[in-house]
Amino acid sequence: MLTLEKYSGSASRHRCPACGAKKRFTRYIDTETGRYLADNVGRCDRESSCGYHLTPKERFAEERVFKPSFRSKAYKEAKRPSDAVNAKQTPKIGYLERHLLIETLGGYERNDFVRFLFDRFDPKSVRHAVRDYLIGTGHNGEAIFWQIDQERRIRTGKLIAYDSKTGKRRKDRSPNWIHSTLRQAGKLPGSFELKQCFFGEHLLRDRPGLPVAIVESEKSADIASNCNEVFPDLVWLATGGKSNLNIERLRTLGYLRKIILYPDADGFGRWKDIRDTARRDGLDISISTLIERYANNADKGEGCDLADFLIARQRELNDPANREDLRDLIEERLAIMIFDGRLTEQEAKAAIILPSG
Repeated sequence: MLTLEKYSGSASRHRCPACGAKKRFTRYIDTETGRYLADNVGRCDRESSCGYHLTPKERFAEERVFKPSFRSKAYKEAKRPSDAVNAKQTPKIGYLERHLLIETLGGYERNDFVRFLFDRFDPKSVRHAVRDYLIGTGHNGEAIFWQIDQERRIRTGKLIAYDSKTGKRRKDRSPNWIHSTLRQAGKLPGSFELKQCFFGEHLLRDRPGLPVAIVESEKSADIASNCNEVFPDLVWLATGGKSNLNIERLRTLGYLRKIILYPDADGFGRWKDIRDTARRDGLDISISTLIERYANNADKGEGCDLADFLIARQRELNDPANREDLRDLIEERLAIMIFDGRLTEQEAKAAIILPSG
């Protein structure tokens, strides 16, 4: 028998997958086996402000997960509680003080990445992106991409130097990490344990229900967020590295979110395999072929990404006379609307509004 779990203390209440509230979500449980259903099957008790309720019948009807006895091996292993010994051996995740981030929020006139954005994109959208992603400025004009998790705890920050004219990463200056510089300065204990999260992850709690788009570089996430006319209503996250995308990190997004992967030109095959694994695990995930279609062999050799694609076409985006040249971008937007909005192709085409000049 499947029923909502009876209250037996705070441990019997969970985080709501829709609004993110702690200890407010009651999960459905199989009373015969004592097993929970999927993470997102249950009811939030914040009825007026959230009202989320997904029943087992609705979940099974959508064929998005299997009944408990038929869940994938990966899903079962992910849900298996660790024993006390393993819990003691698990290192405690380190977090940075909030003032370290706040002190970097300024100096944008010498931040070469932000200067490039203002030269190339709409200033209003740039200001929103800088504010939303809390991009900081390093002592030598680097951009600081802070990693802030869904609890708004600061994991670390990545310092990257850019050319203000081209927007390319400077090859004469290697990227660095905030936690590394603090440790070298003796301001962080050697026991600090870093566990990375998605760049932009802190935006998820304020945007419940919106699909998530994942790219490799922080730069791509920020630039794509400036192109709302092409990619409306998406939360852009970055892995910070090709190998940083994995099933464990994808699970942190929850089983309710629709996820779209945008791999670099040299990473399509790898991310496609991860997409296949994530689907078997029950995640609602897809992969874009935009860069795969666009990139030639030279582009793939150089690891061309979504940012390169958008920067190269920004002039066309701003010029209404060149709208015919935007076919790839418009088709990509159409695909997203069909996939995420569950629209028919005819309905999606009717809803599309071309970029304004």
